[in-house]
Amino acid sequence: MQATETLIVDSRVFNAPRELVFQMFTDAEHIAHWWGPRGFTTKTERMDVAPGGLWIHTMISAEGVEYPNEVRYVEVEYPGRLVFDHLSDPLFRTTVTFTETAPDKTEVRYEMEFATSELRDSVVKTYGAMEGLHDTLSRFEELLATQGSEELVITREFDAPRELVYKCWTEPERLTEWWLGPGGSRLTIKHADIRPGGTMVYGMRMPDGKMVWLRWAFRDLTPPSRIVLVVSFVDEQENPLPHASAPALLERLSTVTFEEQGGKTLMTFRSQMMYAREEDRAASRTFFEGMQQGWTGLLNSLEAYLKTL
Repeated sequence: MQATETLIVDSRVFNAPRELVFQMFTDAEHIAHWWGPRGFTTKTERMDVAPGGLWIHTMISAEGVEYPNEVRYVEVEYPGRLVFDHLSDPLFRTTVTFTETAPDKTEVRYEMEFATSELRDSVVKTYGAMEGLHDTLSRFEELLATQGSEELVITREFDAPRELVYKCWTEPERLTEWWLGPGGSRLTIKHADIRPGGTMVYGMRMPDGKMVWLRWAFRDLTPPSRIVLVVSFVDEQENPLPHASAPALLERLSTVTFEEQGGKTLMTFRSQMMYAREEDRAASRTFFEGMQQGWTGLLNSLEAYLKTL
């Protein structure tokens, strides 16, 4: 991380081809998962990645404070360079360069330029711009680590409006009616703060009597169409734990989407292992095979619950 009189600069080398890295900087679906400091979520209203095109988005803090942003692209050179102006206050220009340093390795240099050193200093002090940029690139690196990892994808159609199906996922009193543990045991919800940046911790009692605890960390909630969360195993004190059958499996990035189809709802669930290494692939594959069976039962339970409403 560097800060000169009018610049804030950071650079990283990522283990990925630059075409993929560039795509993840210019695709709103990808950006929703990583843009902004930790605890923030980003909702994009418009993204036209072309010279003169606008990127209109809102960044939302963990406390729910909204920060509207308007950006205009100045240069777009696939897959090597992006230049864009931040038109909302504070004003600055960003230049991002993507350089292939080796096969499947890309250096990203991220440069924010301000008109004066006073404006640069104010943004650093008021908004924590240096720490925010460091967090943003770290979150990008974490998400990039999931690309190419094993992915579980499950699709199910429900004969119910998507607003209701969405509520079944996001209202604890509904969730406990259909999300059942092994043997049909009910969830024990320790706490639930279901909002972008919030968390829910719940326990499931196993057939041997042991309680298994999990945490959902919500990245994005867009009613009634989308939920993005990170799932991890924790102990009762909420300390992170590896999974017994797959020790490398610490966190999973999960996305649930809800599409309206003639009064019915098409739900798609996607889950990927985070921080995946090559040697972890077999463990994640085995784990997801088990999850596939478990999810069949869970969605059967959701379908039965919806019929009672």
